[in-house]
Amino acid sequence: MKWIRENIEKTPSLTSFIEQVVIIEENIYSNPTLCVETCKSLIEGICKTILTNKNIPIATSIKFHILVQDTITSILNEDETHKTDIADLGRRVASVSQKLSEIRNKIGFVSHGMDVLNPKLTETLSVFSYKITDTIGGFILSCYNNNRVISLDHRIHYEDCKLFNEFFDELNPIPLGVINLSASLALFEQDYEAYKASYFEYLSDLESESEFLGLVDEQ
Repeated sequence: MKWIRENIEKTPSLTSFIEQVVIIEENIYSNPTLCVETCKSLIEGICKTILTNKNIPIATSIKFHILVQDTITSILNEDETHKTDIADLGRRVASVSQKLSEIRNKIGFVSHGMDVLNPKLTETLSVFSYKITDTIGGFILSCYNNNRVISLDHRIHYEDCKLFNEFFDELNPIPLGVINLSASLALFEQDYEAYKASYFEYLSDLESESEFLGLVDEQ
C-alpha cells in the first residue's frame, strides 16, 4: 500500500494505522476475509480521524460511502473547480468497498461463530479490496496533507508540527544546564490553545511570505 504508507509518513499522528496496513498486506492471500475486513476499518479510521481533527460531527449510523464523501469534501480546497464532482467520485469508489463489506457480512467471520465449512472470501476479492483501499486512502491522505496549511484543523497533534516546533524552540530557548528544554512541547502540554494559536499564526506568516514571493517572481 505504497500511497497510503508514504502519506502516513508525512503525518506522524497517523502512524498507528500502519498496523492495519501490515495486516492487510500480510493476509491478502492467506486470509482474504481478514484482509477485506481490515481494509474497510482502515478507511473508516482515517476518515473519522480527519473529520474529528476538523471538528466535523460524524453521524452514529453514517454509511461508509457517505463518510468517505464527507471526508473528501472537508479536505479539498474551497476554490477547487470540481470539488463536488471529486467528492462524488470518491463516494462512488467507496461504494465498492461498501459492497465488499456486504459480501464479507454474508460470508461471516471468525467472531460470528460460523461453521468451519462456511464459504470464505476469495483472493480475487481481497486483492481488489487491497487496491481500492490504497487508492481511496492514498488520495484522502494526499489531499489532507497538501491542504492542511490552507484548510486548518481544529484539533492538531504536536508530532505533526515538526517545522513549527523547531522554529518555536529556536526562538524561545529554555536552558537547563547544558541542554535546552523544548519550549514548544512545554506550551503544547501546558496551554494547548496558546500553542494552537501560535501554530496558526506561523502558518499564516508562511502563506503570506509565499504569496509575497510569488508576486515578486511575477514582476
